[in-house]
Amino acid sequence: MRGKKTFVIIGLGLLGGSLAAAIRRRFQSARVIAASRTRRHIAFAKRKKFIHFGTTDLKAALRNADFVLVCTPVDTIPGLIEKIERHAKQGAIVTDVGSTKGTIVRSADRMQLQRVSFIGSHPLAGSHLTGVEHAQADLFEGCHVFLTPTSRSDARALRAVKAFWRKLNARILVISPEKHDRLVSEISHLPHAAAAALMHSVSNASLRLGASGFLDTTRVAQGDPNLWVPIFLTNRAHLISHLRRLKKTIHDLEGLLKKRSRQRLARFLRVASLNRRGLS
Repeated sequence: MRGKKTFVIIGLGLLGGSLAAAIRRRFQSARVIAASRTRRHIAFAKRKKFIHFGTTDLKAALRNADFVLVCTPVDTIPGLIEKIERHAKQGAIVTDVGSTKGTIVRSADRMQLQRVSFIGSHPLAGSHLTGVEHAQADLFEGCHVFLTPTSRSDARALRAVKAFWRKLNARILVISPEKHDRLVSEISHLPHAAAAALMHSVSNASLRLGASGFLDTTRVAQGDPNLWVPIFLTNRAHLISHLRRLKKTIHDLEGLLKKRSRQRLARFLRVASLNRRGLS
């Protein structure tokens, strides 16, 4: 990532805006261009000096791109990669921030890209808050970023994408798209589904009295459905499997309560407590 580069960010939500701000901070000689369907987001990003230029014309944005970051819902990313292949200059490197990887990476491989090179990325960073107005230049500091190359991936592109995320002080994990989707289903998609299910399970009268424990547990349920529906659907096989495991665990807990098994109930809660404390 040496020399003066032109970065193009497609999609100016929380992640796209945060990437723009981080690039302006970490790549001070670079030019940052944004492509967005929403002129208001472009105006905000320019006012905050996240970007040098923004446009609703994707083709114009891509014209001089060296490095393209796709920050849109996961079901739109394959189509955008196809457009980038048509309009970006020869040798451009493309990555994304999608929360699922299998569908995206398989689609890119099938395209047999000639002009550009694609490497799938997924930074484990974000918030239940959405929109460029919540962007943070330090959002990726210290976060894990999955890279998901395949046997068809270009080695030069992989090195460049690694160098990019390292420059943002992220911690890189290189794994297969399939392993990524299985892991992320457990640590991200299942918790979101569980939080949403819990919100459906509590009476309206009780909801009004929810305090910090309830609010912490259900925080992620506030996420934008327009982002999460495609995530759930593109990773549905793993998510269904992990929901079944969760149902079995809940069934086991129900059995302990029915049997009034104090010792086994205490063990159930103790193991959960110790495992959670080990994360902090």
